[in-house]
Amino acid sequence: MIKRFLSIFLIAIFISSNCVLAKKVKPLSQLQRREVETHFFDTADTNRVMKAAVNTLQDSGFVIQEIEPELGYLRARKYYKKRYISKGRAIGYSFLVAAYTTLAVFTYGTTAYNIADPAIRLSNEFKDKTVVVDSNVDVERFGKNKTKVRFVLVQKVLQNADGYSFVKSAPTRVIRIYNPEIYQEFFAQLDKSIFYEGI
Repeated sequence: MIKRFLSIFLIAIFISSNCVLAKKVKPLSQLQRREVETHFFDTADTNRVMKAAVNTLQDSGFVIQEIEPELGYLRARKYYKKRYISKGRAIGYSFLVAAYTTLAVFTYGTTAYNIADPAIRLSNEFKDKTVVVDSNVDVERFGKNKTKVRFVLVQKVLQNADGYSFVKSAPTRVIRIYNPEIYQEFFAQLDKSIFYEGI
């Protein structure tokens, strides 16, 4: 009877741990994404805009990875630490800790070693993760007197299977950032930088 109860309990925990608890956000259309990422500047000097983009990214903590002036392309990257907690994983590990603790009680402690792994994973889930932000900037002349700039941000949360965060670990969460405020701030800073480049 006890074994049957524990089997049902463990199956329920396994199902719960695989549930994804996330808010449903209405995705932007491709046109809306492009509008957020694109801005037009009143200058035909693409070299000036490119230099200003390099300065703006560096001022924001990015390290330039690649520049192709002829193509009007540059790529930059930034690392930082942030706490990202997966509710599904945290709940799943909590249930596993509870289940293995219950099992250890019924087996007089002979299975207590099973508690260690989910307990460590649960602890690691609450630690800061390494986050990588990749940015791509495309600069091209638009018409006679304008320059079009498209700025794309991709964010990756790096985490190994055991929950530890390392630079070389595989990303557990990769998202393309579409927060309009981030793009507005970048283009506002870029506009100022273009002005200073012309002085």
